[in-house]
Amino acid sequence: MRKVFFVVTILLTAATALQIYFAAMGVFSVPDDHLFGIHATNGRIVLPILVLLTILTAALARAGKRTIWLSVIVLGLLILQTLIFIIGGMVFGIGPESTEIPLAATLFISLHGLNGLAIIALSATLMNRARRLVKTGDTGRPSAPGAAATTAPAEVNTVPRA
Repeated sequence: MRKVFFVVTILLTAATALQIYFAAMGVFSVPDDHLFGIHATNGRIVLPILVLLTILTAALARAGKRTIWLSVIVLGLLILQTLIFIIGGMVFGIGPESTEIPLAATLFISLHGLNGLAIIALSATLMNRARRLVKTGDTGRPSAPGAAATTAPAEVNTVPRA
């Protein structure tokens, strides 16, 4: 299951990175091409599925509480992506058909991009944790107090005496 968790985190990280490409593709294309729809589809369908799979596989792989909670935080940030638009629309009275958008609304809704970068960073962190879990079995849990003292080798004096 740990390898599956690793593969899912690779897919999640790739999909989040592609999300920026899809946004740029939509912004820098002719509006009639409707290429921005790829960004929307990836964000509304692919990313939520991958985030839910990440949480599930992290739990099944026994990746550790911190890693599982980190997966849940990614889900929270993904939900926040949509809430940024909803809250912005409600507070500033704007919608898809709005022709004049106040500067404050633009500044607020631009948090969508920063939040997206946070999702990418956390996804990459999860991928690194999953890789470490597969290679070493390390869940990132701190060892019990005193455990290092009982398992550490005794110090050996290697300096010859005169």
